[in-house]
Amino acid sequence: MISIIILNWQNWPDTLACLDSLQKLDYSGQISIIVCDNASKDDSFAQILNWAKLHYASSEINVVNSPSQHNNSPFTIIQTGANLGFAGGNNVGIRYALANQQCKHLWLLNNDTVVDAHALSALAEYVTVHPQVALLGSTIIDYYQQDTVQCAGGCYYLPILTIFKQALAGQTLNKVMQCNATISFDYVYGAAMFLNVKAVQEVGLLNEEYFLFYEELDYTQRLKRQGYVIGWCKNSWVYHKGSASVGSVHVANRDKLKRANYYENFSTLKYTANFYWYLLPIVMMTRIIGKSLALVLRRDFYLFTPLFKAYRDFILPNKK
Repeated sequence: MISIIILNWQNWPDTLACLDSLQKLDYSGQISIIVCDNASKDDSFAQILNWAKLHYASSEINVVNSPSQHNNSPFTIIQTGANLGFAGGNNVGIRYALANQQCKHLWLLNNDTVVDAHALSALAEYVTVHPQVALLGSTIIDYYQQDTVQCAGGCYYLPILTIFKQALAGQTLNKVMQCNATISFDYVYGAAMFLNVKAVQEVGLLNEEYFLFYEELDYTQRLKRQGYVIGWCKNSWVYHKGSASVGSVHVANRDKLKRANYYENFSTLKYTANFYWYLLPIVMMTRIIGKSLALVLRRDFYLFTPLFKAYRDFILPNKK
């Protein structure tokens, strides 16, 4: 069985679009869909439940309000009880899936993704041929420009500069399909992560020290340290909208952008401390100088507040 986990937070239209695409999968094996709602304050829970009632019999739907509740229903919706962030919210779904001994793989999908009909069958075929791969990325395609690739499975990360680059980003889908599928990268892109349950049981859950950002970097590092392999399934296509929960520079939503900038900076420092502690003094200095210059040049002065707050909360965690 493959459990597909989708985290929703106040964005049910995208979640329903993702769920609609899952109904068209050509995968012939057993699937369970687990939607975790991170205590949305809108009507997300009701909207998702209503969608489920249109696509499943009532006996196939499991509504979970307590972590102790469990069954093997094809569709489960879980109310997490609070906004637990990306890692915390997904961990609720992962724990639920792991309680089912028939579950062999997990597919973590951002709710602002829409999957190709062959996306899951391609992943299943890949891991059958390459059983040593514990974490597999898909070909992530720009939802709004569907001939353009956002990321070929994963990203490169330069820890001293804390910058990342998505593999083959911006190239046409046709060109990417001609590339060697064995290209290496530093971590799997978090919009779509296909995980081996045995590896998860050994390595553990996502690190909840990161409320937003860097969860996939942290998890990939932990897998690699246990000797596991990551990879890219180029024939698994996932269309990604992006910026749905963190805000976009093209949309005037300062609250979302301030929130995203805070967690981007805080998680960067936390990740560096966890895996590249010897670079932390350099990173802290160069990052705040570089970020400050960028904000001045862009005249985004309102983003200085989350920048300084992230540094304060990292240095003085008890004040957070």
